[in-house]
Amino acid sequence: MKKALIGTSALIAVGLLTAQGASAADKISLGLSGNYRVLGGIVNQDDGPTNDAANTRNHGLGTDGKINFSGKTTLDSGIEVGVKAELEVQNQGEMIDEQYMWIENTDVWGRIEMGDRDGAGNKMNTLAPFVFGAAIVGVQTIQLANSPVNTAAFVVAVPGMSGDSTKITYYTPKFGAAQIGISYTPDSDEQIGGAFGTSIARGDSDANDVSEILEIGANWGGSMGDAKVNVSGAYASGKGEAATAAAVNDADRWAVGAKIAMNGWALGGQYINNETGGGALATTVQRDDITTRVGLTYANGPWVYGAEYANRSVEVTATGEDEATVWGVGAKRTLGAGVTAGIGVHVWDWQDDLSAVAGENDATEFFFITEISF
Repeated sequence: MKKALIGTSALIAVGLLTAQGASAADKISLGLSGNYRVLGGIVNQDDGPTNDAANTRNHGLGTDGKINFSGKTTLDSGIEVGVKAELEVQNQGEMIDEQYMWIENTDVWGRIEMGDRDGAGNKMNTLAPFVFGAAIVGVQTIQLANSPVNTAAFVVAVPGMSGDSTKITYYTPKFGAAQIGISYTPDSDEQIGGAFGTSIARGDSDANDVSEILEIGANWGGSMGDAKVNVSGAYASGKGEAATAAAVNDADRWAVGAKIAMNGWALGGQYINNETGGGALATTVQRDDITTRVGLTYANGPWVYGAEYANRSVEVTATGEDEATVWGVGAKRTLGAGVTAGIGVHVWDWQDDLSAVAGENDATEFFFITEISF
């Protein structure tokens, strides 16, 4: 299937070069967009000398932002081509997040994306509705370093396993209200490009990386009476890598999601099963890593109110698992075009399979978040 995907992309590229009237009718137009947000909060968490949260403050501030550069044009043949790059404002780690190009003829053969972007398993996923977007936001200091289950688990709980690594993705045209997508990623390590055209990396022995990742996603969105309904399913599979010849797990992940919206109300949920034991690929033991999320929101004029729940359990031994649960409520108001502000409360609970003090904790956080988008 991966060879077919790469071959199909090559054929379409050849078609672009040989098609009559393939010159661009207009020069590529440049688009600029982005956002910047600030989050702060106060946390009440056990922080004694034997707790994982020892030597931490009870408050924190964080920022996040992106500037998106894009360009596109429509060829005389009706095919649209474009490119997009996302610049990380805070520059923690890599400055460039996603960067990719696309070739599209939506009504005829669909869309192809090539570059560093989330795959079909993520992009076609139906998320539970949340007041503050897809991720359960919070103050970073409440996570537990001694547990594989922490706040980051709910940020990255997505069906795909390739992230923004370099890949090829194909989306079919819509069949009524349904669509299918498929992605192939050579390696989960984002920095596989090497010197362009001369030394593209093909290493296959990096511990805990995943290679030859195939993602398939499908979704359907339509109306049932006055209600709008969305459902989705996704599956991803890859080959586990190791630095030595030791046996390793292959990685498998699947997910389903659904959402219904009517008269300002939206209710939805998501179930993800990551059958790699929390990313521990360098083992022959297959373990489950399960995330469940549910959200309910109500929009009324400039206000959005909501409640959310998430649970993640990681099987760490043959007889036990670590588990984290969060309940939250929040409200957000649109202050003007592209300007929002909101507040929320989260209640966290961590449980360790061995009931170890360093791996168990409770926390309550009160936070605010404000965002400007353009």
